[in-house]
Amino acid sequence: MKRFIFYLFILSLSLSLKAQDLKSARKIISVLCSPEFHGRGYVAHGDSIAAMYLMKQFKKIKLKSFGDSYVQDFSFPVNTFPGKMSVVLNGKDTLIPAYDYLIPASSSSVSGTFPVIEMNADLLDHPEKLNKITNDSIARSFIIVDTLGMKNKGFKDAYNDIIHYNLLGAKGVIQIEYKNLMYVPATFEQAFPMVKISRQALPDSMYSISIQVENKFIPEYHTRNLIGYIPGQIDSFLVFTAHYDHLGEMGKGIYFPGANDNGSGVAMVLALSKHFAKIKEKPKYSIAFMLFSGEEMGLLGSSYYVEHPLFSLNRIKFLVNLDVIGSGEKGIKVVNGTVYKAQFDTLVSINQKKAYLPSVNIRGPAANSDHYPFYEKGVPSFFIYTLGNYSEYHNIFDKADAVPLTEFEDLFRLLLDFVQTF
Repeated sequence: MKRFIFYLFILSLSLSLKAQDLKSARKIISVLCSPEFHGRGYVAHGDSIAAMYLMKQFKKIKLKSFGDSYVQDFSFPVNTFPGKMSVVLNGKDTLIPAYDYLIPASSSSVSGTFPVIEMNADLLDHPEKLNKITNDSIARSFIIVDTLGMKNKGFKDAYNDIIHYNLLGAKGVIQIEYKNLMYVPATFEQAFPMVKISRQALPDSMYSISIQVENKFIPEYHTRNLIGYIPGQIDSFLVFTAHYDHLGEMGKGIYFPGANDNGSGVAMVLALSKHFAKIKEKPKYSIAFMLFSGEEMGLLGSSYYVEHPLFSLNRIKFLVNLDVIGSGEKGIKVVNGTVYKAQFDTLVSINQKKAYLPSVNIRGPAANSDHYPFYEKGVPSFFIYTLGNYSEYHNIFDKADAVPLTEFEDLFRLLLDFVQTF
C-alpha cells in the first residue's frame, strides 16, 4: 500500500511539473502576443519591445553573452502602415480590416473615392466589350480581375502579372482572396495601391471604392538578433533557434498576435535554455540559444547572422530551428530529415522508445525558416514544426488563448533526449 502511494505521489508530481512548464510557456506566449507588443513587427517598434522583454528573460536565466550584450544589430528596408485605414464599397458597405480585407504589405498610400472596373468572364471573353474601356478610364479607376468562369486563357495566364505589377496602368488594384486572408510583410514599396478583399465580402456588383491607406516606407529599419549560450565541456556548439518577430500592425489597432508563429518556438527555446541553465554539471557541448528578427521579411536575421557569426560556424555540431510548434496531435515534421538521415533516425528511435509524439515525419530541404541560411553554409540542421488541426497562420486569429500547445511538453522531452545523443 505504501509503495502504491509512493508511485501515486511521483505520478502527481510529474503531472504537476508538466502543468507548470506549460503554464510558463503560455505566459511567455501571452506576453509576446499582447497588444503592447504591436505584433512584434515594425510599426511602433514592436520588435524592439519584444527584444527588451526577451533580453530580460536571457538575463534571468543567466545565459552568457558573446561580448558585452546578447544583441546583434542589423537593418533592412520595410514598408509599414502606421496610420488609419478604411475601405468602403459602393458608398455604403464598410469593410472590416483583417476580416474582410487586407492591404498587401507593398502597397503605396491612397485616399479618395474611385470608380471600379470589374474585369470578369463576361467582359474578358468578349473583346468587343473590352475594347470599349479606354486607357484613361483605367488610369482613373481601381480594377478587379475575377477569373471565375473565364475562358480567355491569355488573361488567366497573365493574371498574377496584371495584379502584382499593375500591367494595365490602373489607379489601384483589387485582388480577390478566395481563401483565408493572409498577411505577408514586404521590404519594398510599389508605385500603386492594392487591396485584397475576401470573396465573401464582395457585393454582387461593384462600381466604386472609397479607400484610405497611409504607408510609410523605411529604407533602413534597425532591429536585432539575440544570442546567449551555456558553456560546455567541449568547445563546440549545439544550437537552438527561433524567430521572435512577426507581422506587426496593419493600420491603427489592427495587429497580428503570432502565437503559433512564432511565440511557440520562442517559448520552447526559453524553456530549453532554462532547463540547461539549472543543471549544475556543464553539458558536454556548449549550447547556444538564438532568437532572430527579420524572419518574416525573408530570413533576414538568420542570413545576417551566418554572414557575421559570433563564433565559427564550423564549431556547430548540430542546429535545431523551432518554428510553428503550437499543436502536435498529428506529430512533427523534420525538414532536412532526408539530408541528415542518421540524426533523423535517432529522433525516430527515441520517440518510438519513449512514445512522446504520435509520429516523427521526414521532409527534405526547404528554404522556409531560419535553419536554411545555416544549411546553405554547410551547418547540420533541422527545422521542426508540429502537425495538427490548428490552422491559424499570418492572420489576426493566431492568438495566445487559441494555440493549443498539444504536444509542447513531449517535444521538449524529445529534444532533451536528442541532445544527449551527441
